[in-house]
Amino acid sequence: MKFTLTWLKEHLETDADAAAIAEKLTSIGLEVESVSDAGAALKDFVVAQIVTAEKHPNADKLRLCMVDAGTAENLQVVCGAPNARAGIKVVLARPGIVIPASGEALKTGTIRGVESRGMLCSGRELLLSEESDGIIELAADAVIGAPVAAALGLTDPVIDVSITPNRGDAASVYGIARDLAAADFGKLKTPPLEKIPGKFASPKKIALDFTPENKNACPIFAGRLIRGVKNGPSPKGIQERMKAVGLKPISALVDVTNLIAQEYGRPLHVFDADRLSGNLHARMAKDHEQLLALDGKTYVLDGETVVIADDSFARGIAGVMGGEDTGCSFETKNVFVESAYFDPARIARAGRKLGIISDARYRFERGVDPEFVLPGLELATKMILELCGGEPSEIVVAGAASKRDAAIAFDPAFVAKLGGLDVPAAESLRILKNLGFAVEGGKVTPPSWRSDISGPADLVEEIIRIHGINKVPSAPMTRPDAVARPVLTQGQRRARSARRALAARGFNEAVHFSFIARDAAALFGGGDDARQLANPIAADLDALRPSLLPSLLAAAQRNQARGFSDLTLFEIGAQFQSGMPGAQENAVFRNANHSQLS
Repeated sequence: MKFTLTWLKEHLETDADAAAIAEKLTSIGLEVESVSDAGAALKDFVVAQIVTAEKHPNADKLRLCMVDAGTAENLQVVCGAPNARAGIKVVLARPGIVIPASGEALKTGTIRGVESRGMLCSGRELLLSEESDGIIELAADAVIGAPVAAALGLTDPVIDVSITPNRGDAASVYGIARDLAAADFGKLKTPPLEKIPGKFASPKKIALDFTPENKNACPIFAGRLIRGVKNGPSPKGIQERMKAVGLKPISALVDVTNLIAQEYGRPLHVFDADRLSGNLHARMAKDHEQLLALDGKTYVLDGETVVIADDSFARGIAGVMGGEDTGCSFETKNVFVESAYFDPARIARAGRKLGIISDARYRFERGVDPEFVLPGLELATKMILELCGGEPSEIVVAGAASKRDAAIAFDPAFVAKLGGLDVPAAESLRILKNLGFAVEGGKVTPPSWRSDISGPADLVEEIIRIHGINKVPSAPMTRPDAVARPVLTQGQRRARSARRALAARGFNEAVHFSFIARDAAALFGGGDDARQLANPIAADLDALRPSLLPSLLAAAQRNQARGFSDLTLFEIGAQFQSGMPGAQENAVFRNANHSQLS
């Protein structure tokens, strides 16, 4: 889960820097993997302006540039970029600076007989993009001689948090801010949710088409039509924010859904309404039903996969990935925005079976807030109207968010008993309230976004992690005996003693499969149906061996056939008195005098 510091501070009122926030997050159980600052990596690169750009005297495709970097004298730089021209502001690397793409320090060099005392950098050389055909052109108001980080908009650190499978509520910027606020590390900003009134009745209806045994696959399904939108690239600020956290900008309509998922943990999907046939249905897929997904691959579905379908075909793998046939493009004029809650177990199964990893699946299988279906739809509507215009319909809803009776009887004294930390009762209850829990009459009700809370022990964990895990006193483990107790069983000790004793007498240990041919097993009291393998790994290994002797005799025969007749072998392994459970016994057999040890 990645987010920028500026993004977090849109939801958390705090003056803390990235390092302090990272330390606090780790202390409350949200482990920070890294804090990256692209601007810091480019601290030695400066803004420069090309004063003149003339043809290289000895090369047709090179330009000889005089560059103003804010120093007393202009620098001479040879550049092969087609867009190198006088007047533009660029990124300059002086000799001695390490170029990120190559990892090597830049040196003053001679190119076609002309000295070059620097480099004008492209996006690829700075690892900022795949662009390598031309050098970066900075804004006209960039300050010559200043570090390029500000001019490139790279002054915002990115924090990467490792989210455990039970903390789906923390898979969002707002969820991270909520936890920090609960730990008194700032004040949570909760702006009022604006409901967008519909201008007309939605021509697209929705339905939940599930059998009684599958009704929990999608308890609530909501959506609305927005007509007359004008899709296109997202504004530069949104694109930069998405790129900073590893998301690829696609179009304004698609970027809206990705931003809301990242910011509020609410996955959404937008369909091109003109490509839909009839109404929408949430249902189980038909066996062998196929769908061409947004990743360009065709997936074969089964009856345990939840899909969003129209009157003709499945149009999306619910909670995992939408279909390409109804995806939005720059020509899209009317969209249907879908918001729903899906069963986490079914989403996880579908994602694993189909091998699809997506941001939607990441959140749904960890558990999203079932009561945020409609608020998430309102947020998407607001952003789409701001970026793309259009007119929204009334919201259509099928089903309802299921409410669980999750009140937990809780005694604050349980914190000291289970957590080993003496937290005042008032402080414990305050922490729970700050985390969104309802506390009344000795009972605590978890908020809708904490589906992982089911008992008093979970509440203690929440209190301890927010109060401070580092405050739990260390205690040595008790050892009733000075010497550690043995961990080997009696049978393991006997097997070890037998192995060492026989090896010391010159025996060679053989290791065989516990299976032999059925004909060989019959010669030693086996070969019956009860000890026959249903799926043998080889035709001559189709029966459980009744004794170790046939395996050792076969080994002796193979050695003798190759001229090794003077040998002593032993084996420690399993033999089977029958095919019933508990009929396996371990034995040691040596072929010197054919004596068997129990």
